Amino acid sequence: MEVALASAALSISLKLAASPALKKLLSNASTYLGVNMARELHELETTVLPQFELLIEAADKGNHRPRLDKWLQELKEGFYLAEDLLDKHEYNLLKRHAKGKDSSSANSSISSTLMKPLRAASSRLSNLSSENRKLIQHLNELKATLAKAKDFRQLLCLPAGYIAERPIIPSAAVPETTSLPPLKVIGRDKDRDHIIECLTKTTATTESSVAMYSGLAIVGAGGMGKSTLAQLVYNDKRVKEHFDVTMWVSISRKLDVRRHTREIIESASQGECPRIDNLDTLQRKLSNILQESGKFLLVLDDVWFEPGSDREWDQLLAPLVSQETGSKVLVTSRHNIFPAALCCEVCPLEKMKETQFLALFKYHAFSGPEITNPQLHERLEDLAGKIAKRLGQSPLAAKAVGSQLKGKTDITAWKDALTIKIDKLSDPLRALFWSYEKLGPCLQRCFLYCSLFPKGHKYDINELVHLWMAEGLIDSCNKNKRVMLGAGWDCFNEMISVSFFQQAYGTYFVMHDLLHDLAESLSQKDYFRLEGDKVTEIPSTVRHLSVRVDSMKQHEQSICKLHHLRTIICIDPLMDDVSYLFKILQNLKKLRVLSLSSYSSSRLPESVGELKHLRYLNIIRTLISDLPKSLCTLYHLQLLLFNHTVESLPEKLCNLTKLRHIKRHQNRIRNIGKLTSLQQVRKFSVQKEKGYELQQLRDMNEIHGQFSVYNLENVAGKDEALESKLHQKKHIWDLHLVWSCKNNVNADDSLHLEILEGLMPPPQLRRIQIDGYKSSKHPDWLLDASYFENLESLCFVNCSALQSLPSNIELFENCSSLVLCDVPNLKTLPLLPLGLEVLEVKKCPLLVFISNDELENHDQRENIMRTDHLASQLSLIWEVDSGSYIKLVLSSEYSFLKQLKILMRADVSHVENLESSPEREEDEVLVKEDIIKACIYCHEQRIRLIYGRSIGLPLVLPSGLRRLSLSSCSITDGALAICLDGLTSLERLSLEEIMTLTTLPSEEVHQHLTKLGSLVIKSCWRLRSLGGLRAATSLSHVTLMFCPSSELACGAECLPLSLESLCIWNCVLGADFLCADWPHINAIEIRYCRSTACMSVGNLTSVKSFSLFSLPDLCTLEGLSSLQLESVHLYDVPKLIPECISEFRVQNSLGVSSPVILNNMLSAEGFTVPKTLSLINCEEPVISFEESANFTSVQSLTFFGCRMISLPTNLKCFSNLKNLHIQRCLNISSLPDLPSSLQNIRVLACSELLKENCRAPDGESWPKIAHIRWKEFR
Repeated sequence: MEVALASAALSISLKLAASPALKKLLSNASTYLGVNMARELHELETTVLPQFELLIEAADKGNHRPRLDKWLQELKEGFYLAEDLLDKHEYNLLKRHAKGKDSSSANSSISSTLMKPLRAASSRLSNLSSENRKLIQHLNELKATLAKAKDFRQLLCLPAGYIAERPIIPSAAVPETTSLPPLKVIGRDKDRDHIIECLTKTTATTESSVAMYSGLAIVGAGGMGKSTLAQLVYNDKRVKEHFDVTMWVSISRKLDVRRHTREIIESASQGECPRIDNLDTLQRKLSNILQESGKFLLVLDDVWFEPGSDREWDQLLAPLVSQETGSKVLVTSRHNIFPAALCCEVCPLEKMKETQFLALFKYHAFSGPEITNPQLHERLEDLAGKIAKRLGQSPLAAKAVGSQLKGKTDITAWKDALTIKIDKLSDPLRALFWSYEKLGPCLQRCFLYCSLFPKGHKYDINELVHLWMAEGLIDSCNKNKRVMLGAGWDCFNEMISVSFFQQAYGTYFVMHDLLHDLAESLSQKDYFRLEGDKVTEIPSTVRHLSVRVDSMKQHEQSICKLHHLRTIICIDPLMDDVSYLFKILQNLKKLRVLSLSSYSSSRLPESVGELKHLRYLNIIRTLISDLPKSLCTLYHLQLLLFNHTVESLPEKLCNLTKLRHIKRHQNRIRNIGKLTSLQQVRKFSVQKEKGYELQQLRDMNEIHGQFSVYNLENVAGKDEALESKLHQKKHIWDLHLVWSCKNNVNADDSLHLEILEGLMPPPQLRRIQIDGYKSSKHPDWLLDASYFENLESLCFVNCSALQSLPSNIELFENCSSLVLCDVPNLKTLPLLPLGLEVLEVKKCPLLVFISNDELENHDQRENIMRTDHLASQLSLIWEVDSGSYIKLVLSSEYSFLKQLKILMRADVSHVENLESSPEREEDEVLVKEDIIKACIYCHEQRIRLIYGRSIGLPLVLPSGLRRLSLSSCSITDGALAICLDGLTSLERLSLEEIMTLTTLPSEEVHQHLTKLGSLVIKSCWRLRSLGGLRAATSLSHVTLMFCPSSELACGAECLPLSLESLCIWNCVLGADFLCADWPHINAIEIRYCRSTACMSVGNLTSVKSFSLFSLPDLCTLEGLSSLQLESVHLYDVPKLIPECISEFRVQNSLGVSSPVILNNMLSAEGFTVPKTLSLINCEEPVISFEESANFTSVQSLTFFGCRMISLPTNLKCFSNLKNLHIQRCLNISSLPDLPSSLQNIRVLACSELLKENCRAPDGESWPKIAHIRWKEFR
């Protein structure tokens, strides 16, 4: 196997250089230069490379190996040099194009621009530049080197013109989604239970080993499932309940005492460990954590014990001391030799039973589309049994080979797998290598690229695809001419489908260690990871480098010798200054990818312009805010990624015509229309300034995904709109068209219509939002029933003149989402499509839903007109926030009522008078009374208008609706009951500013809402009862905001037992509201509420997060001692007595508005400050933390919205602080001395003076933060 991998590595090294993209460039460009090497390239691809392993074997037998190696090296170097020279030649053409021509020729393809001078060059060699002469000379040399292939072909005794037969392996079907199926483990239940029993049982040994641990090792061959078994054990409920703290660290061969101690600390504390170099400090920190934690379980995954490393292992394990007996260290390893300090009891992992192994292989091999042909299925079942017997009982091999066969119905592919023969369980690489060989050449290169990242790395799919694009790895697999980014996703998804990646979370994926070993062994000549300061030499053949060290200084000489280096990726932030880094980089002229991470400078040096081959520049993880003009000379640049600190862009960025992706500020690029390759443009703002006109979009047909066009009021008319050619941008699937002048009442109705006509979108569009449109008519393309192929979402926002939606039913045929916001003239809804899943209606005052029964029920009308209770409740709520929320809602009510009266031709003068009267009052009491009177008046007028209708109009919705949001419109109790009845698929319901609602529907209606999980009710002033809500047995999240009439007492009777989170704002609470037995409740948040002096929470034993904000009446909380809280927030609870405060026990996060609250907690016996501490909206100008208090447990400290003029001067008492977050603290201008442990500082929305003081290198506070690895200022 080692010989096979070595031979493969030689072949792969050559293939990396001779990529299909390069061969195509050579075969085309060289023809125009008069050096035709197409025949030689064809011979290399069809004869030499397919027979490479045989060629090496023949060369070894005939003593030709030195000559073959020399030829291969010459060929590889020749390919790379040719690519560099052609790249430089193209750079010069791009430069001339940028300087000599403007937008008139911006659309001509670079390939044609390249070929025209090359054609001329072939006929006028005497006029060629010295650079072109050098290029032609080298291409001739490369042709001669290629011609030597025939000499080696003769070693194989192959006739001239022989073409090796190589079956084409069809690509696996690419799944629509990147999500992996749930992890399924077969045949390891007994092993799991045995390991758990060994870990949790009490023995005489554990009882006598006071304050120590005992070791247990899972030993087995690579790929046998040791880590999977350890994960099963680690996440088992029995283990979580037995141990007080659990930690997981992957050793992966190389033991690094400092790094792995940091990782153990991070796992124990669930946070980031400071960059402390002193090992003694690290060990004391770990020891303190464990001594405070009780029993611990530490998993050391993939341990390799090397002879002579006993001392390092002793150092790593020395801090593992606990206050309790029974702590354990669980090890996974391929060998049963361990350091003396571990004293491991070995649990050898036995082979799976044949039936279990076959089941595992079949699970992966047959997890694709169902095979409907019974004869074929039987034949494949038989082959599966034979293949499984040849996989040496290796679970990893079963997964890799099975996944490769998934979805394949060609018997030949399955028979090919019978060539695998794993003789020993310790050699699953053979199966993995077989699976690797089945990948296409493009996927192989993309897979090998992943070896640049360390084992255990979480690959972000978006970042990785961008890197593949920049390195030119995707061009060759993009046979269907898909958008490059989409092709990259296809590659990644295909590798997921064959189990080369597994999902960690979200868009992050991990790779098995053995697969990483395979990638590393096959790519070691070209890829290198610089990890740790023990590395003294980097191979000269390396062209791609990743860096994971504190500083480059120790490695400067080694890196500067890598003149052919193409890639530098910083895995972790460097402490070096950016200007120093570029002194190193100026020697690396062939760089194509540069991903920087350093927080020690705000400027990108001008010398970046010397990196003429650069395709990818990532400075997101830096403080760089100034981009130099020379950036605009990087004509090959395809991806430019920077963060929010960059406020302006260089003027001539439009010269970078190859740019495909830019992270931010696309709308600030003058003449962006030249960037015809841009794929991701989120926003374009039309301006009446040259370079920002709508016509800039004309040739930008590569834009894809979501795209918004703002400021359409700056468009002159239909002709200008047509010039944008939006209909040609077929990759856009979500389009927003926005007129930004909200109050443009004088807008020309016909002009808006003309402009929208000219902005005809592509027919492939899936979502469209029209915002600020002032015409009452719809454009023809929206009325054309056959125009859109699959429109899924339609949204109208601030369309004041529209009276109806498009009438064509076909438009809504595929529509699953309809959003109507601020469409005041809309009177009715169309017939809603059966497939509708989302409906949002907001600020549509003429949409009134009321049943005929209610129109005839005069008693109900009189009841809802009674306002005494509402007035008293509003007066009560006023005191909490000085009426600010009431004023906010009243402002919306004024607008609503005014629109309603105008549209119904009623007198609006009284509304206008009320609108201005409170602002004229000087007496606060009079203001309060007048505003509440105005609220009552608005309510009465609304009810009169609604009940004055002659015909009722119910809201009938399709049964498949999943989300319903009604806001600032009118729906009565009966109409809501009719609306919700039968919505068995409803998952989310939101009711906001529905002033006609007095009670929710009955239990009978709620019983049918079997999927309702979330309910939000906001600003429903007349809502007094939650009706039969308790019958909604799937409801888990409830939010009630500003419902002053609601009778919130005895929560157990009005809210269901399924409740998990409860949020109450601006309401009145009864004493027994929280006296409920909600067994699943996890989070409770109460803000700006009136309450009784005492409330009981003793029954809420499952609550983990408890937040109280602005509760002026609350004095005591009974039953606090029974709660085990993870997060507590106490802000502005002035009457809460110290004795009550001292009863709080918090495990993870504490937020307070005053140091007094914190001091009351600190005075309580046994109170430990949690690892996250926040001071929010503190009014004191100067504060200081209690010097005698123990803050060593705090790792994260936040100051938010505080009025203090400076931070506390004694922050050094937070000796283990890692994260400091300062936000909206406008009076702070400088920083005090900070703890040396600090690893991350974020300063957001603070004073400019503070930002200046923190600026490198001259800011007054810069020396205090220079050592901090991660910094963010904005």
